Amino acid sequence: MQPIEAFFAQMPSNTGACFVVIQHLSPDFKSLMKELLERRTSLPIYKVENGMVPCKDSIYLIPPGQNLIIRDRQFHLLSQERDTAMPVPHYPINLFFQSLAEDCGDRAIGVVLSGTGSDGTRGLQAINEAGGLTLVQDPSTAEFNGMPNSAIETRMIDQILSPPELAQTIARLVGSPQVIADLRTESDRIRLAAPDLDQIIQILSNQEQVDFSFYKESTLSRRIHRRCLAAGFQSLRDYIQHLGTSEEERMLLKSDLLIKVSSFFRNPEAWSFLEKQVLPGLLEVMEPQRPLRIWSAACATGEEAYSLAMLIHELADQLGCPVHAKIFATDLDQAALDRASLGVYPDTIRSEVSARFCTNILNLETTASKSSEKFARW
Repeated sequence: MQPIEAFFAQMPSNTGACFVVIQHLSPDFKSLMKELLERRTSLPIYKVENGMVPCKDSIYLIPPGQNLIIRDRQFHLLSQERDTAMPVPHYPINLFFQSLAEDCGDRAIGVVLSGTGSDGTRGLQAINEAGGLTLVQDPSTAEFNGMPNSAIETRMIDQILSPPELAQTIARLVGSPQVIADLRTESDRIRLAAPDLDQIIQILSNQEQVDFSFYKESTLSRRIHRRCLAAGFQSLRDYIQHLGTSEEERMLLKSDLLIKVSSFFRNPEAWSFLEKQVLPGLLEVMEPQRPLRIWSAACATGEEAYSLAMLIHELADQLGCPVHAKIFATDLDQAALDRASLGVYPDTIRSEVSARFCTNILNLETTASKSSEKFARW
């Protein structure tokens, strides 16, 4: 409660933003959040009802026993299934953040405050991928630092601040009608002027040895714009000058542009095609001593490579043919490879990995390589 109160105590009443508070609430007790928050803010506060349309300069609270998503700029409530015999963990923050990323794209801002566990981490990744802003409470100011630390470990966070500072940052970012005059809007998407974009690409190429010139202009523009805002600059020219002299900011921008977002069995249609049309034929013709080599390019934090291993493991059991498989995974981002090599993920992956693969995870053995060219051999 304390960080939420501190956040809204510093939030002006006329930013034009809509605020949604997602908590882990017990369905057995009445929440007093509305009454407590009303003492700290003049913003109107509403408990969400199904089909409600959010308004600017308002706060919306999730009701107990419900999950919340936003679709077509409307709130939709989903009942949380509760089985007392076999309780299933719920991740309401991830669920809402992911729907927010899909519905609002680069207009989304995700904030994770004090809390235990890892809920919110996957949702922030989705917001980051959509071009939105990701903010986290400084763990040193949090009574429970599990959720902030889990989010920070993704290296996809734009700002790490105390709750009052987070509020001030959001007010500054969304309260100005035109924060950066050097940008123009085209079909509701941000575009950088070609000379500015070329200069930034050249700085990263010369000093970070990564060539982003083949990236989509819209992707580059959106993510550079976000870093400019998050770094606190009112002018793109000032940001470019800072970028040329700040190694830390170049690393942050490079990391953001590399887009490390990934998940297990992402793009289900592609995985279904691999499972039914590609891998069975390969496995059936493989000679016992001949290794099956698979390359996962741009593997980010490794979920794709591990998904491949699980799928091959299961198919080999079904077909009754032992397979000597080697999976090579590469990425430009060394920090992402280091995380992939650990093979440690938050428990929220339960919602991504189906039950049929859960036991297979325990059967897989990995040997991590120090080489940035290869992180795992199965």
